[in-house]
Amino acid sequence: MRLLIQRHNSYTGLSYKEDPTIMAWELANEPRGIIRPSAMQKWIAETARFIKSLDPHHLVTVGSEGRTSSRFAGNVFRKDHASPHIDYTTIHIWVQNWGWYDPQHAEKTFEKACRKAKRYLKKHLRWSSRMGKPLVLEEFGISRDLDDHSPEAPTTYRDQYYKFMFDEIYRRAVSGAPVAGCNFWAWAGQGRPREPRAIWQPGDDFTGDPPHEHQGWYSVYDHDHSTLEIIRAYAKKMNELGE
Repeated sequence: MRLLIQRHNSYTGLSYKEDPTIMAWELANEPRGIIRPSAMQKWIAETARFIKSLDPHHLVTVGSEGRTSSRFAGNVFRKDHASPHIDYTTIHIWVQNWGWYDPQHAEKTFEKACRKAKRYLKKHLRWSSRMGKPLVLEEFGISRDLDDHSPEAPTTYRDQYYKFMFDEIYRRAVSGAPVAGCNFWAWAGQGRPREPRAIWQPGDDFTGDPPHEHQGWYSVYDHDHSTLEIIRAYAKKMNELGE
């Protein structure tokens, strides 16, 4: 960690701890305490304090999914974010991974999944407000229609879901809730999977989906015009709100 924070960017000449383009240091992606949640909370507090001692100018956060849909994850949202060196809280919402949404039965499960996602967000916003910390929804998304991983598959339900989540975040931000923004998962741009559902291999394009997962699962491509228009519209509204 010390090596990373103090590293100098060879292009800008700035050390990472002096770089204004870095928003925050995140301790891990979706850390889980499992059977030792108190040990993870201790690690979070110690690591966040160490990072702040090296770099007091950048934000620090956990990278947590939140309470998660599983009681076996060992995550205790308020305790995980309790350290004064943790500047804001994070959650992820994975309605498909958590079994709330089934793309093979979208008509039956989509609305229910949206309601559960809304409740999940509301619960964590309430906890964040009590802690006096803003919240960032770091990850959310669903697959293309019928769980088709092909870049050419339609995005009907994905577009509806993105709009629903963006609207929910914007509505709560306008009302004064401690929500600082959100990120969809994941940007692929011009990248394309070697074949739909392939597992990433060296030399393949990067598509946003992690290498151990099927490529094209949650990827948003540069030709997904309807999805991109929703993202642009939301970004414009949030920027105006910030101004």
